[in-house]
Amino acid sequence: MYTGPQCPRCAVTLTADWLHSGAITCPYCARAFEATAFNPPERAVEVTTEVTDVGPDGANACANHARNAATASCQRCGLFICALCDMNVGTGSYCPTCFDRVRAEGSLLPAAKRYRDFAGIARASALTGFLLAFFFLSIPFGALAVYFGFRARKQQKTEGRSSVGAIIAILVGILDVLGGIAYIGFLIYTVGKAGGS
Repeated sequence: MYTGPQCPRCAVTLTADWLHSGAITCPYCARAFEATAFNPPERAVEVTTEVTDVGPDGANACANHARNAATASCQRCGLFICALCDMNVGTGSYCPTCFDRVRAEGSLLPAAKRYRDFAGIARASALTGFLLAFFFLSIPFGALAVYFGFRARKQQKTEGRSSVGAIIAILVGILDVLGGIAYIGFLIYTVGKAGGS
């Protein structure tokens, strides 16, 4: 059992007043030896504070992060959660565990893959191209209507729906492009004829 520093010659425990660096003569056996006193620096004691000291009075702690004040509670299991844990996609707050479970079950609608309505985009592009024909924007909007019309036709085929609206949007988009080209050609012809006479 270690009781403290000892004389290397007689193995008697030395008292603190005999311990220093340099040559030491043992008070018991009277023999000299070299020693090095080691005085380690004192450790800084880190005092942790509780949630009640950190957050507002009466705040509840997060179930996953004890040092964070809770900002919501999980609507599935009722755990208090902080802003880091709050998994809210528009249907309410969930803790990370419940969010994973609800998403796996498929009952979390906003977390599901977003649906792109290509037919709606094609119709809007075709109509915009028709309305903006005099500003030379019928060509790009007509091209967009044709592109999204074909994507809508493919999407509607895989879903088993009628693709009549997509076909109409494609036809209007083609007319937008042709009308824009004809309008530009007419303007060039008119400017050329006016400059030639």
